[in-house]
Amino acid sequence: MRSRVFVTSDQQDAATSIDHAEATAAVTIDKDYTIQTGSISSLSTGNGFGSGTPGAETEQVPLCVSIPVPPATLQTQSKYKADDRSKSSIDDDALEARDRTVQPIRNSIRLLTNIAYAGSNSSLVAQARAECVLHNVDRWASAKALTDMRTVDAYLSRDRWVAEIALAVRSASKRVELSSERKALYSTWFSTLARDTMEAYSFRLGPKSKTNNHRYWAGLSVAAVGFLLDNADFKTWGKTSFEIGACQVDDRGFLPAELARGEKALDYHVYALRPLAAIIKLASDNGEPLQSKCLDRFKRLTAMTREALQDPTEFERVAGQRQSTISSETSYSAALKLDALPLL
Repeated sequence: MRSRVFVTSDQQDAATSIDHAEATAAVTIDKDYTIQTGSISSLSTGNGFGSGTPGAETEQVPLCVSIPVPPATLQTQSKYKADDRSKSSIDDDALEARDRTVQPIRNSIRLLTNIAYAGSNSSLVAQARAECVLHNVDRWASAKALTDMRTVDAYLSRDRWVAEIALAVRSASKRVELSSERKALYSTWFSTLARDTMEAYSFRLGPKSKTNNHRYWAGLSVAAVGFLLDNADFKTWGKTSFEIGACQVDDRGFLPAELARGEKALDYHVYALRPLAAIIKLASDNGEPLQSKCLDRFKRLTAMTREALQDPTEFERVAGQRQSTISSETSYSAALKLDALPLL
């Protein structure tokens, strides 16, 4: 019988109360997602397992942190000023109110993905981390996390989170084979999330969200679930989302919907480009390279964005406004950073 290589938080409370408290504190207060994997409690194997390199320091098998479960129900409001049609001006009060609810969810997902993508030369350590990811997702799925979105903003926020979770599970499943019980649990939860997303974009959300960056992130979330569960309908919907985005790119390489975002137009071009590139990579990595009539348009978007990040002068001329600072890469997991995607 194969032995388990992780220890749950319930089993380790007495031995690791200080380390666990520090990790939990990081989840609570870290607003920019920079929770370090060093925060995760660890235990020396003491059995010679490690990098396998003579003289190398023995790696430690990490103890599994119990990550707070995201809520099942979410009812958030937009952080932008209601009278700003470009959706580029932040309402500070609205942002503060929204962050009180949203930030704990972001922190949970960031800790999950930090564990999922932490590097190791030890197969035992890598397997322990993968099992820890799945152990936490078991809890989230059982609690039906994020299944009841009550506002438009909640739906739009959830897309990226679901994409991050599904990609993390996919990564972990390469190290730990999913049991039949886990497959059934994940199929129920992830399918519920994917179908609810598809229905929202068909019937509940407005015309802008159905065609702008929101749809691309929704497409990535559904595609990630589709490849995880091997569900053809979900994969197709994700690929169609790529088509919706890529086919809008004009001859100069701009996305018209994102160009209308005022001083955040370049930021939103990068934000929109990321899930489109991730869908391409996801399909390719799973042996189903994307066949799109608009791949050339996507390449134009990539080239234009690359040039604008180096020198925004031409972009600002077209946008008609000086651009604000681009969002930091630290808010994304390793799987969604620009240097991990087929674009820059």
